[in-house]
Amino acid sequence: MAVFVGCASSQTITKDKYYHFVAGATTAAVANGINVPKVSSAFAAGFAKESFDYIQYGVFDTKDLLATTLGGIIVNYIIKLIKKKNHVEINKEIPKRHLGIIME
Repeated sequence: MAVFVGCASSQTITKDKYYHFVAGATTAAVANGINVPKVSSAFAAGFAKESFDYIQYGVFDTKDLLATTLGGIIVNYIIKLIKKKNHVEINKEIPKRHLGIIME
């Protein structure tokens, strides 16, 4: 959230943008669980919502789309950090004498 708030510190962020951010984050988390691209899924969800708003109300808000996509980007980054940390911990558990067998 610090990145999101830091980018728009001179402007007021409406409650709606936070909802879009959370929707993008949730979409990315669900996408991770079913092995589909996380950021693309968040973007697609935001684009679909804004397309619906355009059809219904005549308004396509690119800032809403950006907030949704940013939520997906942040969750994607967090998931990558967690997976990287898990791989490092797993590699520390392998005894050094067994590395030669794995590498051959």
